[in-house]
Amino acid sequence: MKLTGKKLLILGATAGEISLVKCAQEYGIYVIVTDNHTDYTLAPAKNVADEAWDVSWSDIDTLEKLSRKSGVDGVLAGYSEFRVENMIKLCKRLNLPCYINNEQLEITRDKIKFKDCCRKYGVPVVKEYASIDEVDEYPVIVKPTDRAGSIGISIAYNFEELEKAYQYAYDLSIEKRVIIEKYIQDADKVDFYYLAENGNLTLLTSCDTVNAQNNDGARVVQTAWLYPEKYQSSYDAKVKDNIEAMIRGMKIEYGCIFFSGFIDKNQNFVFFECGYRLEGAHQYYYTQKRGPVNFLDTFIFHALCGNTSDVPHISINENMKCVTVNVFAKEGTIAKIRGIEEIAKMPDCTLALLHGRVGEQCKADKSILDKICVFAFSSESVEQLKRDVDEAYNKLQIIDDQGNDMIYDRLATNEILKWGGGTASAGGVRKRGWGGVG
Repeated sequence: MKLTGKKLLILGATAGEISLVKCAQEYGIYVIVTDNHTDYTLAPAKNVADEAWDVSWSDIDTLEKLSRKSGVDGVLAGYSEFRVENMIKLCKRLNLPCYINNEQLEITRDKIKFKDCCRKYGVPVVKEYASIDEVDEYPVIVKPTDRAGSIGISIAYNFEELEKAYQYAYDLSIEKRVIIEKYIQDADKVDFYYLAENGNLTLLTSCDTVNAQNNDGARVVQTAWLYPEKYQSSYDAKVKDNIEAMIRGMKIEYGCIFFSGFIDKNQNFVFFECGYRLEGAHQYYYTQKRGPVNFLDTFIFHALCGNTSDVPHISINENMKCVTVNVFAKEGTIAKIRGIEEIAKMPDCTLALLHGRVGEQCKADKSILDKICVFAFSSESVEQLKRDVDEAYNKLQIIDDQGNDMIYDRLATNEILKWGGGTASAGGVRKRGWGGVG
């Protein structure tokens, strides 16, 4: 199916959308991006798209009019779950394909509805408490039910911290709903990514997550993803059938869906959320090297064609590994950012993306949305990946207005790139370890 000349509207124009724009353009697609920023340093995808609209991605009435006038053939939400609802609305008005519906969206963005669905299909979930007065053991993790990207998340080790954490989550919740869960210590965080093609499911990849201390150590933020993770056999034996039954029960036909959870020392899984959207870790760069697909293709093809039958497939390279590093900045004002272009030129680099900018005010508390840049390397050699990450850090400079190094919680490769198991520090706040092969 030819895509040349078709018009794709992308909701969002951040640095994250640049890869989506370029991927679509490689097929000869005319790409339009939209958000309300007229300062294109805040909307860098506008600099690479074929056309840019200075219209909020939430302004459905205006976007409908512009889309009809321009002859838009498909609509995609960018790397934010908050745009997905607007994509659904706009696609419905324009009678265009949409891979997700409102019911599926609610399950994947509302943590309580997600857990209810998990229980229906026998997928184990993290223990939760109905109120702060019901908490009978610490630590607990407190978060808004309707946010993503580590926004509003805190870990509480006593009742006083719990009260503060609850208020923090409540203030950042859109619908003023908060969930309190048992904080899983001495466990590894894992993610599993599925591809759906006409209802047929393929486990694309899996990963371990490295969390860093945030501020006083009470809050967490994801700083690295390590592919693949080491618990595939346990996953296959214990929860794979249930999760796949849940995906089918949700009537998911196309796109990519991911499940996030923990596995403890006894190889037991519990899950706490899932997402049915383009995901901020940008896994496409790894899956296009490992196979079977670049999952950006699946979203693009479905948006324009209503199916993914013509998405290019490649053979899976089981030996391919990947590390992705999010770089955050210490509190202060950025005066200089250098090195991301040089990192992009490294032979094993599969992703080098700048999110921050000179003059940006960096706060103490971190969420995944506060990353200054992200880089990723893919290779069959773990030792090579160690060298790549070290070299990337040597090239990268984030300097404040006093000339000080601003890189926050710089990761040591000898610590994070350990195949076969990790350890916890800072009261379980920071997880180490990467598995996949011996």
